[in-house]
Amino acid sequence: MYSDLDYEEVHQQFEPMIYHAMKKLSIYTNKEDYYQVGSIALWEAFLRFNEEKGEFKSYAYSYILGHMKMALSRKKTERERDRQVEEFWDLDEVSNDGSSVVFWEILIEELSSHLTENQMKWVNGYCLYGNTPTEIAEEEGVSISAVKAWRRNAIANLRKHFLSEIY
Repeated sequence: MYSDLDYEEVHQQFEPMIYHAMKKLSIYTNKEDYYQVGSIALWEAFLRFNEEKGEFKSYAYSYILGHMKMALSRKKTERERDRQVEEFWDLDEVSNDGSSVVFWEILIEELSSHLTENQMKWVNGYCLYGNTPTEIAEEEGVSISAVKAWRRNAIANLRKHFLSEIY
């Protein structure tokens, strides 16, 4: 920990450093979010600092700058992923000649290796044909809560699969 000061005093003393880091990284939007990132980084630096290894000021600055850079990278990745999703949906809306259904069938077939048979029943019924859980349940002869469980587990599996590909 940084000498005998408490965190409030350290935060007050190093608050200009947080703003300086934001200015250095040209952060002009979502300032409150990045200020929060800087404050949390300062807190972590305050807790982890070892006086034997150098001066706190330089340690805290590099910690704050590093955390803000990581936050900027995460934000950029999110924007890129959102842009790709929007482009995908725009492309899907443009093709009204039935090729969209063929594309979806191919995509869903690719996903089948990550889902169980029941989860695939939900994906096909909902994504390809737009059926509600009630309609899928009637068609498959199961309860509505079973179809909702298929949906919940399918979404969790797909989320896990796609996030592992991104990161």
